[in-house]
Amino acid sequence: MSQDLLYHGLISKEEDRYCALCVEFNIATEGETLDEAKKNLKEAVEGYLEVAMEMGEHAELIPRPAPESLIKEYEMSFQQALTQQTPTELYVFGEIVYV
Repeated sequence: MSQDLLYHGLISKEEDRYCALCVEFNIATEGETLDEAKKNLKEAVEGYLEVAMEMGEHAELIPRPAPESLIKEYEMSFQQALTQQTPTELYVFGEIVYV
């Protein structure tokens, strides 16, 4: 029986790379483009969930949220970006994975 899980990704542009974080599972990755970072994050989350399910430890491993301080840091970056003339790139999205 499969289950749908919704996770949220935060992606920010850091120099020439896009850094992506899944806040529910504290998984991070990156990519050269926004789409690549998003794709890499989805694959990392799916891989993590697959291993957790195979090990039978999903109750302990899912979820393992990112520290509140890290989430607040992204929120502050987003708020600052909204007030700047040339904002830094910051993206937030939700994605469903099937486990």
